Amino acid sequence: MKKHLILTILTTLMLFATGASSVMAADTGKLITNQCRQNLKMLNEVMKKHVEKNNELLPPWANYATVKGSMLSFDDLPQDPVAPTPDCKYNLISNSRDDFQWYCTLHGVLEGEKTITFQYHEHRIMAKTTNRYMSNQRYKDHNSDLLRWTEYAPTPVERFKYHYNMNPLSTILLLSGALVVLVIVYRSL
Repeated sequence: MKKHLILTILTTLMLFATGASSVMAADTGKLITNQCRQNLKMLNEVMKKHVEKNNELLPPWANYATVKGSMLSFDDLPQDPVAPTPDCKYNLISNSRDDFQWYCTLHGVLEGEKTITFQYHEHRIMAKTTNRYMSNQRYKDHNSDLLRWTEYAPTPVERFKYHYNMNPLSTILLLSGALVVLVIVYRSL
């Protein structure tokens, strides 16, 4: 009788919990990647306008603060891009006035030949790299750092968060089932 009562209570809690969460949650990695890509797109457009207006050479490599302080005015870029993660740092890479891109240390460049998918904490991130700038040592180092994320091993908590973010319903059902099994095993001892 007690087993049936416990199972009924657990089933009710499980149904309540699944009703409170959505069937499919948002892919947080995709949201972060899209936000960063929007920042890269905006920075590339601003830089393109700046190059068209001014007859300046672009540095082969420069971080965002350097470029903003020395080349861009408030009219060009009224507000700084908001990085979606602490590891998103923006840098300008260029071969010439006509061949440049902004890149993020976590998401790479907008226009690249190679797409890399990796686990970044509890998020699945997609980054793009290109071979066009491999002659620049700073970009080459960036590319190596980016590839190190493919070896990142998320913690069990990060894995749980990732699975919950991707599909909360199945995660809750699996946890509830494991809890029921534990209760039954405990009661039979």
